[in-house]
Amino acid sequence: MRFIRFILILKQEGSRPRSISEVCADRQTSNLCRRNILWLKTKYGFNHHFRTYKVADSMNKISSFFAYLGVTMMVFPTIHTDDSADSFLNSLPDSTYLEGLNECTTGLALGVATPDGRPLLWKNRDVGNARQEFHYFDDGRIPFISITYSGELEQNYGGVNAAGFALENSNSYNLSNGPYQNGFGYGDDDGHIHTLALATCRTVDDFQRLLDSTNVAGRTLNCNYGAIDAFGNAAMFETAGYRYTRCDAATAPDGFLVRSNYSYSGQIGNVRSSSWGPHRHDAAYTRFRWAVERNLLTPLYVYQSVIRDISVDGLDPYPLPFNGYFGNYSFGCIPNGEAVCRATTRGILVVQGVASGGRPEDAILWANAGSMLTSVATPLWVRAGRVPVEYDGPDAPEPSGSRINRRSVALLSNVYDARNFGTVVDTWKLTNPAGTGLWDYILPLERRIYEKTMRFVQSPQFSYDRLAAFQAEIAQQAADSLDAWRPTYTMTELTSPLFNGRRLLLRWGEVAGFVGGHGPEHFRIYRSTLPFRDGDQGTMIAEVDGQSWEDASPPNGAAYYRVEGAY
Repeated sequence: MRFIRFILILKQEGSRPRSISEVCADRQTSNLCRRNILWLKTKYGFNHHFRTYKVADSMNKISSFFAYLGVTMMVFPTIHTDDSADSFLNSLPDSTYLEGLNECTTGLALGVATPDGRPLLWKNRDVGNARQEFHYFDDGRIPFISITYSGELEQNYGGVNAAGFALENSNSYNLSNGPYQNGFGYGDDDGHIHTLALATCRTVDDFQRLLDSTNVAGRTLNCNYGAIDAFGNAAMFETAGYRYTRCDAATAPDGFLVRSNYSYSGQIGNVRSSSWGPHRHDAAYTRFRWAVERNLLTPLYVYQSVIRDISVDGLDPYPLPFNGYFGNYSFGCIPNGEAVCRATTRGILVVQGVASGGRPEDAILWANAGSMLTSVATPLWVRAGRVPVEYDGPDAPEPSGSRINRRSVALLSNVYDARNFGTVVDTWKLTNPAGTGLWDYILPLERRIYEKTMRFVQSPQFSYDRLAAFQAEIAQQAADSLDAWRPTYTMTELTSPLFNGRRLLLRWGEVAGFVGGHGPEHFRIYRSTLPFRDGDQGTMIAEVDGQSWEDASPPNGAAYYRVEGAY
């Protein structure tokens, strides 16, 4: 078994980073907070070893607690010993920290806000663990479908049940805290609350009664829970440790509600300077309102225009690709740590609820078990009695994610900037005038899936008995299509050319194959008098099969070369 060692750092607004031991020793830290920190240290092993596949889940639970203290947790894989932690801390700039992993963006809408009269419920699931699946649960109570971690069989994090009741949540960081343990045990309880609610609730009012029952013992994780039902109700519940505030969509001006990681009923303060996702809230709200005003708020719109919004505070990059510079990043590149389309979004669900007078079985969960950058949504129904194998992978010898999830994760290397992998999106790799970006491929695919599904459910030959086969067919088509995609080229920058007189020799290393193991068939050499900004610039001057090439007559002055591997 492989192991990894971590140093965990805490950073409070306006202060330098501090280690856990410093926080515990700080006399201004309350006794309760110190006990909680020390309990977490014992429970999750700070500065000790984690099994690699348990790291992200443990980090999620720990970061949620520190958010209660107004402290941001930073996690650094390290070979440093405990004795070297002080020098490690002093080397960190204030801006170097891992912003909260659990920072979902969510929304809901009444049927009056949608073209077909069906309510919507949406969640971007932002967590550290990339291995996500959708599971079907039936323990004799109300069956349901939900998103959860690969291999997780007890806790769930958003879904819909056979009664047409749907639930999701996002963490809230500006509400009063509750206990660090309750009847569900230690640590975050939102996974348990989702499971209990989806297995027992039929209405939004039922969920409110469930929250009433947990007010006494308290809840360990502050959340904004969004809920809709088959009776025309839709509400957000801003839940603190021992109380909650209900916000009904019926009282909202446009019949919809959006939340990121703060609650309207909490201590607002200066939201713009917080890490509570104010930009994500505002961007999603603006796009919801635009669609409602034009009667365009559909699941497809939510997926393609809201969920994939990559604008950031201080930059509207549209229309894509971004034809410019932002900050110190490469041409056309945008950091997506605080965009709605976040680097840590690991799965998405949009529940298309039941119109007034409709049957609960008609509710559709539009599922995406990966990143919105690299995957597509397909329909799931509780009435089908199962989910396709593409969404529920094997749990042995250890959970490894579903097929769609694994492919989505693998494709991320094709859309991120090579210099800032996992944090900065190259918009020219998403879409470009040549139509070779990944979004140029998957967005039309997703639209075709949506339109095919709408034709199916509206067909005179529609039958509930066909749901399982239809959703399996669509999921397989989506997975096969994602597997079939290949980039048109990869780009390798050469930083150390060799000169032999006036001849210039270019050498490059072996280029790894993409999924399926296919390497490049040959290489194309491009030359330009300007730095390369995107894949369409420069003049192709040679095509070779090997891993070197000599320019016998390089131009006078500066010259830039690019080698593309053609697949």
